Amino acid sequence: FVAPAANMPTYLMPKELLESTPSRLGGISEDNETTNRIYGCELIAQAGIMLKLSQANITTAQILFHRFYYRKSMMDYRVLKVTMTCIFLATKVEENHRNLGDILNVFDRLLKKRYLQEPYTPLDRTSKRYTRWSGEVRKLELVMLKELGYTVYVDHPHRFILVYVKTLLGGGNREMTARYIQLAHKAWNFLNDGMRTDVCLRYRPEIIATAAIYLTARVLQISLPNNPPWYKVFGAKKLELEEISSIIANLYTRDKVEYVPVDEEDKKKSLIVKMQNESKKFQRPSTSKTSGKEDRERKSRDKDRRDRKRTPKRRSRSSSSDQSLSSYSKRRRRRRRREKESSSSPSDSRSPRRRRDKRRVGRRRDDRERGRQRERSRDKDSEKKSRRDRGREKEGRDRGRDRDRDRNRDRDRNRDRDRDRNRDARRRR
Repeated sequence: FVAPAANMPTYLMPKELLESTPSRLGGISEDNETTNRIYGCELIAQAGIMLKLSQANITTAQILFHRFYYRKSMMDYRVLKVTMTCIFLATKVEENHRNLGDILNVFDRLLKKRYLQEPYTPLDRTSKRYTRWSGEVRKLELVMLKELGYTVYVDHPHRFILVYVKTLLGGGNREMTARYIQLAHKAWNFLNDGMRTDVCLRYRPEIIATAAIYLTARVLQISLPNNPPWYKVFGAKKLELEEISSIIANLYTRDKVEYVPVDEEDKKKSLIVKMQNESKKFQRPSTSKTSGKEDRERKSRDKDRRDRKRTPKRRSRSSSSDQSLSSYSKRRRRRRRREKESSSSPSDSRSPRRRRDKRRVGRRRDDRERGRQRERSRDKDSEKKSRRDRGREKEGRDRGRDRDRDRNRDRDRNRDRDRDRNRDARRRR
């Protein structure tokens, strides 16, 4: 079996802190806190996919997200900024670093796509939003490290899944291998969804992995060894497995999770709330009486209405639109109508086709002339370059000749000096 890393204890929260989080002490209800936790983890998962991060990176960011909100309240630190910071910090912890600008750009894209259905426009790095977000994320990273005591080690339950499933069903015939793959795949998905809750801070990772296998076996109706119970081999109890399974199963009974503002200031200033209010302008509450066809027609009408708002209106060509034109535009329009009516044959010198051909010939002539000018300028540039190169070669030769002359002169001077010195020495002897 896979054992936890040496000298790395599993990070579990005490029971008294699990029941009274800082957010609940600040006046946030348990349901709203759970909803915002799930919403933040969903943003982290979507951003991780867009940033092409591994599941280990995403799981680390989600666990850091849950840990931080057991130390600080959602009223003091907003969910959006904390999710950005957790992704930024998790990429450093897992040594799979991403640029902060890319992370901010991905979150901006996620919010616009989720609420406004806007076309893709990258976040401008000179904008006020980018400057504000980057400064807040860097400050919040230091706060998060301080509150967590620089303990950012995370033990993932995913690494136990394959070993446990192979121990139970591995080997044997092809049917057992297919069941092994199906069980492992489904249990892995349950683990990914379970990281949106705080089970990672309530139970050890190997117990969570065992609970995912337990829930998958019940959903797929796969019988596992019962004498002795298979989960006791992995050090788990049935009560723990049922509690974790119920927490994960409750996720699938919820509607689509949306952010819940935590106070009045959050309602006024939160970017997520503003985008939610903006998206409600294009939505209508669906009733049980409307059929699927009516819903599709309503959505197409809403889409057409949004497209009309985005595209600029074109001027009509009807005679009634002449009232909004200037006198010059009116005269030009009337002249064009007369020319169109008077042009009876293509050979007429005033016909639009003849004028169009003349303009085309003139453009081609101008293009040829510009091409000749470019060729002449290129020839001049090449001639200047060759002249400059010849000058440099001559300078190099002159410099080399001067260097050889100076070297020969120095050699002759040293030779004469040594000869005179030897002659004086002989005379003194």
